[in-house]
Amino acid sequence: NVVIDFLCERGEFYLPAARIVVKAYQGEIELCCSAMTFATASYLMERGKVSTAEIFRKLADFCSLCDPTPIDASVVSEALNSSFVDFEDAMQYFSAKGFGANIIVTRNKQDFAPSELTCLTPVEFLG
Repeated sequence: NVVIDFLCERGEFYLPAARIVVKAYQGEIELCCSAMTFATASYLMERGKVSTAEIFRKLADFCSLCDPTPIDASVVSEALNSSFVDFEDAMQYFSAKGFGANIIVTRNKQDFAPSELTCLTPVEFLG
């Protein structure tokens, strides 16, 4: 949801998300998010009446700072067989874990209760 907050410029959630992206731009951190996030962001921007050209520009710019993590059969299987309550969160988690991420930054830490990875809110991550 933090990537969506950034790409869709979601009100009060935008600034912390943007600060995280700036850290990636400055080479202080490495970002990754599931390939599914790009599709979700595109859909939400379309619904928000963002032009196709602007959507593609935003996604391309973001992709230059963020490694898309794969969603494959093993990620789907792990998500389906997990103790996560929300399937999309499970997909995000297993995609990140399979990629080798060590932190998940989310506004909804409680949704990642089954996570073996450290989960932080954007504010916690920024310290």
